Amino acid sequence: MTQAPAPSQALRINPVALRQKVTQQLDRHRNGDAYPVMVVRAEPSWPHDPAMLLPGGRPARVVPCVSPLAIWEHLAADRGDEVLVLLTDIPESSLGHGVRSRIFRQRVITVEPWDLVVDAFGAQLPDSALERESWAGEALLDAMPPAGWPKLTTAVLTRDVALRHLAAVRLGLDRRGDSPDDLDVTTLLRWSAEPGAVEAFGLLREGERDGLAGWLIEQFGRPAKALFALIAAGHGADALPLGLVCDALWTTDTAEAVRAQGRIDQYFGNLNDDTTLRGFADAAVQVVGALLAAREPGVHRQGQAVLDRAEELLIQFGAVGSAGHSPILRTGFTQRISAAAEALLGGLGKPGDPALDAAVESLAGHRLADAEAGRIRRIRMAHRLVRWLGAEVTPPVSVADGVDRQIAEWGWVDLALNHAWAGEDVHPRLQQAFREIHERVQRRRRDLDSAFANRLAAWATAGPGNDGELLTVENVLPRVIDPLVRADRPVLLVVLDGMSAAVAVELADELTQHWVEYDPIAGSGSGPGRRRGVAAALPTLTAVSRTSLFAGALRSGTQENEKRIFAEGRWGKGARIFHKGPARGGAGEVLAADLAAAMSDRTYLVAVVINTVDDSLAHGREGDEPGWQLGDVGFLRSLLDLARSNGRAVVITSDHGHVLERGGELVKATDAASARHRTGRGPAGPGEVELSGPRVVAPGNRIIALWDPLLRYRPSKAGYHGGASLAEVTIPLLAFLLPNVTDIPTGWMPVEARQPDWWQAEAPVPVVAAVPPSAPPAPKSRRKAPVVAGDALFDVPEAAPVSAPAPAPTGGDLVTALLDTELFKAQHGLTPRRVELKKIEAALRALVEAKGVLAVAVLAQRAGEMPGRAVGFVRTLQRIFNVDNYAVLSLIDNSRSARLDIALLREQFQLPGAAS
Repeated sequence: MTQAPAPSQALRINPVALRQKVTQQLDRHRNGDAYPVMVVRAEPSWPHDPAMLLPGGRPARVVPCVSPLAIWEHLAADRGDEVLVLLTDIPESSLGHGVRSRIFRQRVITVEPWDLVVDAFGAQLPDSALERESWAGEALLDAMPPAGWPKLTTAVLTRDVALRHLAAVRLGLDRRGDSPDDLDVTTLLRWSAEPGAVEAFGLLREGERDGLAGWLIEQFGRPAKALFALIAAGHGADALPLGLVCDALWTTDTAEAVRAQGRIDQYFGNLNDDTTLRGFADAAVQVVGALLAAREPGVHRQGQAVLDRAEELLIQFGAVGSAGHSPILRTGFTQRISAAAEALLGGLGKPGDPALDAAVESLAGHRLADAEAGRIRRIRMAHRLVRWLGAEVTPPVSVADGVDRQIAEWGWVDLALNHAWAGEDVHPRLQQAFREIHERVQRRRRDLDSAFANRLAAWATAGPGNDGELLTVENVLPRVIDPLVRADRPVLLVVLDGMSAAVAVELADELTQHWVEYDPIAGSGSGPGRRRGVAAALPTLTAVSRTSLFAGALRSGTQENEKRIFAEGRWGKGARIFHKGPARGGAGEVLAADLAAAMSDRTYLVAVVINTVDDSLAHGREGDEPGWQLGDVGFLRSLLDLARSNGRAVVITSDHGHVLERGGELVKATDAASARHRTGRGPAGPGEVELSGPRVVAPGNRIIALWDPLLRYRPSKAGYHGGASLAEVTIPLLAFLLPNVTDIPTGWMPVEARQPDWWQAEAPVPVVAAVPPSAPPAPKSRRKAPVVAGDALFDVPEAAPVSAPAPAPTGGDLVTALLDTELFKAQHGLTPRRVELKKIEAALRALVEAKGVLAVAVLAQRAGEMPGRAVGFVRTLQRIFNVDNYAVLSLIDNSRSARLDIALLREQFQLPGAAS
């Protein structure tokens, strides 16, 4: 029986390395035939293009030869002007003298891997550690990229550099635009999930496969060790989903999980190392979390595919019931949805239930929360509504009180209610929770609307002149715009037809990322800066209320009337209104040329009407997600960009609000003048109120209007206006200046509070032991400053003493004690730009009074600092208070607000009440 020939030990060589070797030989031995036959000892396999172009343009042809006869055939054949390169694994001693005499240098050219590799890297020699990797020379030769290995600036090619470049090629980092320097655990685990990646690794020669795996394990530790154990056992393609499953099952001790762990162990071969598995699982969670958060669609889809496979594995291992606590698996997200739904339903009867807060925050902390942002937002909104239901609410005592509270609180309720109405498409208990919350909130809102309607009836009868501090639609221009015009202040007035208080909440939040919101009538003596509301004319229709706005007096009219009246008013020569059609540009333009020209002339008052919100009431909006973002409102973003570039103050208001269709009822009325009011003589019925008097712009100064948002007189549409509900009568007034503006208009003050107390979750109150004033100071703690996440960021409660001879000072006492400490004096003395003590004191008092969080514009105003220096002022204060870089004072909300960690302030400056 003949013995099979031994497998070839010749090197596998790629085109780049072969070209380098052939060129090197021809350059070193220039004498002789210009187009020789060169026999190179290498694996006689050539799956590449046989034609090869050498440097200088000399052609070559590569032919594998498995026998001496094959070599003879090519020597005897006619050939043109080209270098013939024959690849063979036949030993030179097996070739006869006749063959050797006719080939280049009369010998078989051997390939010394390190010689070529070192030369390819531009080095002179490999280090000893690299040479000990006997497999690496051939691997580096075979893997040489088309452009060759990168040239180094050092004479020695080190093991780490060479193997990092080899791994980068074998793992295909260049396909993702990564470099060898980007190789890390994340890159390695992501590689394992790419289609065909693990299979391609298995095709490498055994020596290279084992050597490369060993080096990667050495570099990246336990995650790499577990990964290559999976690859060795044939399960490498499932590495990431298995890591997620391990994370869930190795963090619980249920009987189901223990049984599943035994099955999973078999996937890792002989690993049997829980510590390694836990490290691998942690890394997998981080990697998949990054995939899910990626903006690139392909990367995000890869993360979703990993989750799909992980869920299949959970079912395969019979462990679905033990993965509910997972922070990344869909099973965990679904169970947290269930927990939030139950907590919402349970919280309806228990105001301030901490279990509800915990359930919602746990859900929001899941890795899928960002991908399910719409659902999370609706659940948060429902959570807020539960808190509002648990708060005491009194009916409005006047129209002014109702309008103010609609802006400050109830408009936020309406916004959250819209999200709860949008509902849930999958989870039955969550659907039930949204439904019950919506019904309870709607009942309370209807009670408030009913009470407001009674106040509105009395107010309408009294007529103009009896408004007190209430701003009415016909007084917006005289009281807000006219002072700016008289002061030669360029201003843009934007009228978002139909904008309600709920719409204004979201728009203003987005706008304050780039603008500072002001109260334009705060100087009238009506208290600190706050967002204002305006009472619409009656009925709350565009023809009445918008015309009254532009006329500065109660009247009705049309778009043409508005243009004429506005141009003839006292708002300055050249004041212009741009309505929907004339404001839009032609092809290739967002804004009309006339509007752009008017905006550029700072002597003009420019008013622009945008109908996007009002139009949506008739036809509805595309998509299921409620709420309004800046990009949803016509060309508003482009208009504001133009206002910014021209240094204009911006005032945004409306002519009326609206109510939305929420399964309401049609009321038959032959005298209906709109969907929400009628003009007949009949008495007001259920859900109606009779309004009469000088404020009613209608025949006989009388109408009957619906206050109940669930009633209408005309066929169903997406929404309605014309009635007497709070949402229809209340008009938001938003005023903005750029952050760097220093010449603030007279009477303008930054808006302070923008959110109701119940909008944000209560942060847990830390329990500390108070220190008597006479006690010696304790050694200062160097613990890490606490990290505040989620909604707790906006609510910073002061420490509450449990039992102590004397209570910890708060407010002014706290500030006084702070300013008297040696540490504060030393820190204050070290600041490059010395801030007056009175400014620091005023800023601290303002922050303490605001429970730690205040808009930077408000903080600067309270401290007597210029508005344009508000952020710089806070940064200077940070130098004083952030001792050892602990975040006592921080900028949050895109530097729009400042946050003072009062508990950490006590601790860092060793004030009474500091935690021991």
